[in-house]
Amino acid sequence: MDSHVPSYRVVETVAQKEGVSPTDLSPPLFSVVDPDALDALVQADADSNTGEVEIEFTYLDYVVQIQNGPTVSISVRDGDASADNPESVPER
Repeated sequence: MDSHVPSYRVVETVAQKEGVSPTDLSPPLFSVVDPDALDALVQADADSNTGEVEIEFTYLDYVVQIQNGPTVSISVRDGDASADNPESVPER
């Protein structure tokens, strides 16, 4: 899997927070959101230059937020953490 696509970066970041391998996450990301659709939505917006797209969903006990503007940023925070202090994973 391409480590630059948003869905993989979400899995990688959540796995790191959980202290497990990305393949050990349960349930898998696809049980919450369609990874191909997520990647296509973010990539389509990046290619079109029509503005920002913001996607937010809950995966395991984390709130995942993907923002696409000039660059893609992914924030993953504990569900009970303050929204003012997300941990960001900028595009590589």
